[in-house]
Amino acid sequence: MAAHILVVEDNLIAAEIARAALEGRGHAVRHVPTGKLAIEAMSNGPCDLVLLDLLLPDIDGDALVERLRHLPGGDRTPILAFSAFSSRLDDLRRRHAPFDAYIAKPVEANDLILAVERCLARRAC
Repeated sequence: MAAHILVVEDNLIAAEIARAALEGRGHAVRHVPTGKLAIEAMSNGPCDLVLLDLLLPDIDGDALVERLRHLPGGDRTPILAFSAFSSRLDDLRRRHAPFDAYIAKPVEANDLILAVERCLARRAC
């Protein structure tokens, strides 16, 4: 099932790895490097899934997920936290943050694809 995926990641290498892996499975990927651009992208119409880095130059991913959830369709869009800081991911899990899944970087392409497609299949991970 092809999906429209928004990758919110300021690290161009990580974004390109995610793009290549997901497009290789037939998904349409849009990359934005800032929270502001993520909000604009989601405001122009919901996507099927958001892969969200937690450390962005203009907003913390924890705050951004809250803003995305309040946009039209944002409450139904799976949002995956994406971070190199596993302790941060663990903290978000414990606090029951409004993410649907958590992915630690670096991630193997196959593991990323599996996590994304699992969320897409269930629409709530």
